[in-house]
Amino acid sequence: MNKRIINYKSDNIQENVSQKRNVITEKSHLVIKRIILILISIQALIAGILLIKLLSMQILTWEYIISGILAVVIFNVLTGIAARKQIMAVFMSVISLVVSGCLIWGLGVVLKLDHTFERMSQTANTEIVQMAVIVLEDSPAVYISDISGYPVGYMEDESAGEIMQIIDECVDSDVSYHKYGNALGLTDGLLTGMEEAIILNQAYVGLIAEQSGYEDFAAQIRILKTIDMEVIKTNTWRDAEAVSKEQMDIPSRKEDCLIVYISGIDTFGGVNVKSRSDVNILAVINRQKGQIQLINTPRDYYISLPESGAKDKLTHAGLYGIPCSEGALEELYGIEIDYYLRMNFSGFEQVIDTLGGIDVYSEYDFTVEPVRHYTTGYNHLSGIEALAFARERYAFASGDIQRGRNQMEVIKAMIRKLTSVEMLKNYDTILDKLSDAVQTDIPSEVLYDLVQYQLKENTVWEVNSYTVTGTGSHATTYSMPSVTVYVMLPEQKDIDQAKELINNTLSEE
Repeated sequence: MNKRIINYKSDNIQENVSQKRNVITEKSHLVIKRIILILISIQALIAGILLIKLLSMQILTWEYIISGILAVVIFNVLTGIAARKQIMAVFMSVISLVVSGCLIWGLGVVLKLDHTFERMSQTANTEIVQMAVIVLEDSPAVYISDISGYPVGYMEDESAGEIMQIIDECVDSDVSYHKYGNALGLTDGLLTGMEEAIILNQAYVGLIAEQSGYEDFAAQIRILKTIDMEVIKTNTWRDAEAVSKEQMDIPSRKEDCLIVYISGIDTFGGVNVKSRSDVNILAVINRQKGQIQLINTPRDYYISLPESGAKDKLTHAGLYGIPCSEGALEELYGIEIDYYLRMNFSGFEQVIDTLGGIDVYSEYDFTVEPVRHYTTGYNHLSGIEALAFARERYAFASGDIQRGRNQMEVIKAMIRKLTSVEMLKNYDTILDKLSDAVQTDIPSEVLYDLVQYQLKENTVWEVNSYTVTGTGSHATTYSMPSVTVYVMLPEQKDIDQAKELINNTLSEE
């Protein structure tokens, strides 16, 4: 009797335990189902936001978008079905969590890309002119207010008047201003003591130091204050009634083709600072043919400035703004440039370091002290090493010609790296560096269209390069009219060859 009671109680205990386990299992299953439902809802929400953003950016084709929607719907349906069984529910909840993470990551990439393109183009129509108030190194003046009563020289400039107003507001007694016709005349006024201070675009300091007899100019002066003046880019020469496509004999081309002016400025500050352009490359792009033709024009090329027709070095055209450089190249090659892309040297270095370095081909063995020795063939370069490679010209008999070729090799290497899967490793940092280092007037929709084309066609671009040459000479220039400086007189057969390469790239054949 006692055994039966004990067995009965034992059976009841086991039954109660089993019931409790079943209840716990059912509750756990219910919790997992709710988690899966929440994850499905999150996936649907993120996928919807991502879809709306992609549609607004037009970055993907409908094939990709429809395929993505179907994949998310099918996955969620399968997840719902699998959730009926506890083991499968646990497995699918883990998978759902991974999918949700991927969708969040994808949304982050898209939003970051959109933000980068916006930052790169938000200052496209403005430039910064850095106007400096300069005195001699041994001047007692420390602040602008200290130049009260000083004779101050200046050149006629779009920002000179505003700087004078700022000075007048800071000084106790009147300043006497004297106008000069060119930068060297103004410099002589300061060095000879005729002026105790001068107002000068800071971009001219390096230019003046390159002239014979003025090599120590930067060491002889002290900048009291630099004032950034924002100016609007203008391209009056292209808008003038006297200039037309017919008069310039500009060939027509399809929408699949673009000509982009790549400018590398010789500053280590903001990318929108008006400065000399040391890199002047045309990228002629034909998406249909998967071709990019790079045309390099040496910085010392003796060209005609647009509108005025005055003669100057191409690098000096940058002192008058991107439109001036564009106009000079358009007249030289008989083309119309669609957009520009400008990068400064400091940004150039940071982007390459973020990419993990680039593999650049060198035609020669040479050394840039104290940076590194470069060997013939491919060299894996850091940012500072790539910058030294692109700037060196004294190691070569052809000087600036070879420098231009090296610059195009660096551009080729960057194109290869930026279009590779390695770009995804540090995409966030890379896009941040690009937005700080690059300025462009390429509209976002054009950039998105290029991204869409690359995703759709997976194009392996054929990148070719060509450098025009010329004959070294000396001549006066618009920016330095009182002295003769080294210039390169264009070689007409090279210009004709460059035109032919441009037209061949733009053609449908």
